[in-house]
Amino acid sequence: SGRRHVMMGATQIDSFGNQNIACIGDFEKPKAQLLGMRGAPGNTINHTTSFWIPDHTTKCFVKKVDVVSGVGYDRARALGEKSSRFHEIRRVVTNLGVLDFNTPDHRMRLASVHPGVSVATVVENTGFELVIPLSVPETRLPTAEELRLLREEIDPNGIASKEVKV
Repeated sequence: SGRRHVMMGATQIDSFGNQNIACIGDFEKPKAQLLGMRGAPGNTINHTTSFWIPDHTTKCFVKKVDVVSGVGYDRARALGEKSSRFHEIRRVVTNLGVLDFNTPDHRMRLASVHPGVSVATVVENTGFELVIPLSVPETRLPTAEELRLLREEIDPNGIASKEVKV
């Protein structure tokens, strides 16, 4: 119904936001079996979706995903308006920056780079051409209250630090 905002990961993602969490290589004889499709097709068509990708590399940010688990903008457009009326990929957050699809053709755009990361570093770790604005801002740091909430209430055991080095 378009009322939820889903957060998912991606083993592969392409310039239109097609996501792969199923397998690497040919679907009939994959090099590596992953999670499978899970709820990705339905989530990406029926709800706003954002992605968290902790290791921004050319292995993950690819020209074409091996298998489409989550539906990107190009495929949603091909399905027609009735099938994609709730489709929105809002953000892709990585260890290097924040990306979105706020472009006329809904291709991935670099929205901000994290402190200490250059635009060149993001580009060299992406396997397709990103839309790069003339000026790319630095991602804002969390406020003291946001850090307190994260460290004391949301993640008091520091589990996030096992995925992202802080």
